[in-house]
Order: sequence, then C-alpha cells, then structure tokens
Amino acid sequence: MTLSSIAAVGRGLTRKSAATLSRRHMAPRARLPEGGDGHKLHRKIGPRGVPPISMSVQDMDDRTLLSLAAFEDHAAREEILKRHIMDIDSVPYSQSCETFLKIQNKNREGYYMVSLPYKIGIGTATFMGMAAIPMVFDLTTVEWFNELAVTTDHPELRDLETPLEVSIWSWNWMEPPLGTMSFILLCMQYVRGQMINLGVKPYTGWIKAYRGEKLANAFPRYDKQILMAYSETATLIDSPQQEE
Repeated sequence: MTLSSIAAVGRGLTRKSAATLSRRHMAPRARLPEGGDGHKLHRKIGPRGVPPISMSVQDMDDRTLLSLAAFEDHAAREEILKRHIMDIDSVPYSQSCETFLKIQNKNREGYYMVSLPYKIGIGTATFMGMAAIPMVFDLTTVEWFNELAVTTDHPELRDLETPLEVSIWSWNWMEPPLGTMSFILLCMQYVRGQMINLGVKPYTGWIKAYRGEKLANAFPRYDKQILMAYSETATLIDSPQQEE
C-alpha cells in the first residue's frame, strides 16, 4: 500500500479513490496547459538552483495532499476534490473550480439553521457572563434584584460602601446558581469527552456527517468519501458564494 493510500484510508478516502488520484496526479502540474487554469507549468529557477518554495496546495503532488488531508487540512481536501472533478469530468482546472464552487455552495445550504444553536449559546453565555458582574458588585442592581426575587434583609449602609462589601451581601444568593451552572457545564464537558472516546459524535460531528451524506447524494457522480472528507472540515459559518 502506498503512502497516499494509507493517508487516504486513514481519513475516510477509499483505496480506489486514493489509487486513482495517485496514478493520475503524481505530477499534477504537467497535466495543465501552459500559462492557464490557475497553475504555472514551470516555476522560475531560484538562486538555490531549484524553484522557489511554494506554500500553495496547487503546487503539491498527490502524496503530499493526501498526507495533509489525513491531518484534516481543509485546503488540501479542497484541492483533492478539484483534481477528482478534473478526472471524472475530463475538464481543465479552471472548469473544475467552477464545478467545485457549485459543490461548495451546496455544502453551505442551511447554514443559518445549523449554526443557530451555536449563536444562541454564544449570545446567552455572553449576556449571562456580562450580567453577572453588576449582579454581584453593583449596589443598585443588587438592591433591585433583591427586591424582585430574593427579599432578604438589607444590610446597613456602612456595610455597603465598596463593591467588595456589596458582593459579600449579594453572594449569599448568587453563589448557588453560579456554582450550580458551573458544575452543570463541567458535567457536560465530561459527558462530551466520554462520547468522543466511545466514538459517539456530539452535535457538531453529527451535523457534519449528515451534511456530508447530503452533499454526496446531491453529487453522486463524484466519489462519496472525497465529498464527505471535504464537507467534514468545512466550517459552519461561511455564507454561500455566488457562482461566477
């Protein structure tokens, strides 16, 4: 088994897909026309007697790309998918990028609803974290909340002259909810860690797996594992792009 096959199988790409990519793209630049399709056929030789180092995935061979893809590098998985489209459709790189854009936009469908629980969680946590400060240290807020929900005895004014003295009073009722919520979050983190150890996917993993299956069904012409591997590392926050 070649290095590319090992890397591909390790991250979900089938051996057949890896072997196809490896055979057809061992020197991918040589297959592209001179001066076109986003690639340069020959890079200028530098003072070291070799072409300058390129950090672009477009200049990498398949073995390197598949190795990076095994480490969940999204740019590498994008490039693998583009080259796979070139093979299946027998089209130049520029046209494969157009097809890739359609796949990318399809993968981004429904992002608003998918990301809504995250946005609600971020907003709620931000609000509660900011609100906790005046609820503990601000005398006016503490007095208002005490009258509204606690109704405990009001200390003498000489015992409420500084924010720290106010916090001594407010902490009598703020400690139980804050401590309980902190313990709940700790338990949830523990549960999530054990779910991952058991191979049970939390919400994010489940959403990405479902999205990958949906993407593969929408484009049955292309390899399912390559599409799902691309979808797995795609973010949940990008907005759809317009086709050029």
